[in-house]
Amino acid sequence: MGDKVHVLSKNGLFIFRFNDSEFGSKWCGIWKKNRKYFDYFAFKFDGEALSASNVKKFEYYNSQSAYFEFQLKSGLVREKVTCFDNRVLVSVSVGFKSNIEMEAGINIRDRTEDYSGGKRYSLENNRNKVEASFGQHSAYIIFDKGEFIKQEYYGIHAPGKYAIEKGFTKYLDDGAVQNKYVPGFVKAELNPDEEINFIFSTEDIDQEVVYKTIKNRDAYTKEYSELLELMSASFGSIPGVPTALLKASVDALYSYSNFLESEIYAGFPFFNEFWIRDALLILPSFLSLNSTQFVRNVLLNISKIISPSGIPSIYGGSDYPLDTPALFINDLYEYVVNTGEIGILTKVGDKLDTIINLGKDRLLEGLERDVGKATWMDTLDREFSIEIQALWAKALSRSAGLMKILGKESDSLIQTGLSIKENISRFKRDGYYSDQLKKDMNSANQVFLPFFDVIEPEEDILVVTNLETHLLNEYGMLSVSSQDPTFNPKGYHNGAIWPFLTAMLAGSAYKIGDSRLGNKCMEILWKNNFDVQCSQRINEIFQPDGKPKGCPSQAWSIGLLPFIIDRYILGIRVNSLKGEIEIRKPGDSLNATRKLLLLGRQVKIEISNGRVVSNQKIEEKTDSYIIKLN
Repeated sequence: MGDKVHVLSKNGLFIFRFNDSEFGSKWCGIWKKNRKYFDYFAFKFDGEALSASNVKKFEYYNSQSAYFEFQLKSGLVREKVTCFDNRVLVSVSVGFKSNIEMEAGINIRDRTEDYSGGKRYSLENNRNKVEASFGQHSAYIIFDKGEFIKQEYYGIHAPGKYAIEKGFTKYLDDGAVQNKYVPGFVKAELNPDEEINFIFSTEDIDQEVVYKTIKNRDAYTKEYSELLELMSASFGSIPGVPTALLKASVDALYSYSNFLESEIYAGFPFFNEFWIRDALLILPSFLSLNSTQFVRNVLLNISKIISPSGIPSIYGGSDYPLDTPALFINDLYEYVVNTGEIGILTKVGDKLDTIINLGKDRLLEGLERDVGKATWMDTLDREFSIEIQALWAKALSRSAGLMKILGKESDSLIQTGLSIKENISRFKRDGYYSDQLKKDMNSANQVFLPFFDVIEPEEDILVVTNLETHLLNEYGMLSVSSQDPTFNPKGYHNGAIWPFLTAMLAGSAYKIGDSRLGNKCMEILWKNNFDVQCSQRINEIFQPDGKPKGCPSQAWSIGLLPFIIDRYILGIRVNSLKGEIEIRKPGDSLNATRKLLLLGRQVKIEISNGRVVSNQKIEEKTDSYIIKLN
């Protein structure tokens, strides 16, 4: 239990904690986006502290609620933790009469900050509220019983030593010391089965909100759980995809998202920034969840920062890789075609031309020239990278489609996209496509070719076969073949297993009709990647021997599943512009159901014994079925 962590989150607020209740890392505590507010909260009952030594039970309900039980000498203590917008509710009840004391460690800091000498807080408190402020930010402690005893204490602590002792890599925590400010403690007397509630907030809230937060806690938890069930149930039972994994993927997509500010965070705890590349890779999954307004808002939010340099990898950042603008175009196309809403193109306006021109300007001899560390593999110097060609071949083709909708010239874009597709053949080696044009390297990046539909079907098979044969092991797909001279078993981008690449291989396998391999990849994600170091989540990377490393809760590691199910397992392509759904003719072994809400209609799809039926009008074609929505 102690070597595993969990994250509760909602709309950018998150609490990160070990499953044995410890706050044993500088990343543990309560955060709002990339700013920390609380290092920890701690309880004593008749002088005995709740700790890893007496935790009896931990249950992770979903990304917004968790439950602990502690066995003390005097009896059982129950702790419910619920995450709301801007605040965390911690409800504690006991099975015995007790005196309780609660201490909270406050450390208002930026994500990149460690210890800062001489840091001092201003403190205000009234009957049931404590406010500690540093600079322009405040942390609030609100309670419904007892009294606050002011007893200010400043200190230094190093919570990361705990994470290191538990076997977490220094990537999680290097053991650096942190500031510690304790304003005092709350004390109260509790009778058996009596509950006391504490709210740890990043904003001031009035008494009515406090009352509603506490009163509606269980209803709130139930409502969110029912939403997850509803979303997951719309996919029915998908062969090869464990229901629990799909449900966790849906939960994860919600947990990494900030619906209020139209952002998606790359991972918790330390990728708690709006990473645009990561967001754009998983954004189509939100279309599968019918979160179309959120997709629209995210795209428009990103469009605000488009410049002649492109789109940065992090919102507000200064690095401008060549993959983010291509992914933006692809997602914009997916949104327009899926929803039929073309007004977004007017909203994006000339920004679309800006990034299309960027792609055209970076062409050299029929290929997109990236150079340096300007790809997702940002620890490696690369040039003419294979996934950049795949993304731009697709993006320019789709740009032509968007321009056609706008009544603009599109033939040149079609030809440019085709030219890149043709020149991708220059990457072909003996049995694989090289990672870079001028460097022989058998990497996982060639999976972008079949996943984004930019090579011929027989070449899809070649790539997928090579990846299974030379890069896939029992823990997932290596970033580089172990037989490649560049392979490093301890490498980050040239050796580590990246689960999002394994998911892309699964999608590519399903695409070519190889359900055996697709299911194998899903089984790896489920049995060897999922719930290993973070409850109900998948790590950023794994070593080739299966050791989890990197960020313990990474968005793109688990967030591709809904899109893969729709596009590659079920073969569904929605085109609301035409008022139809195209479904690839399934194999005889595929039995599945899917419910969609499109153009105001509930669409039910049943796939069985090589046939597709629907509650809407359906036509059978040579290699597909067409459901008419008009």
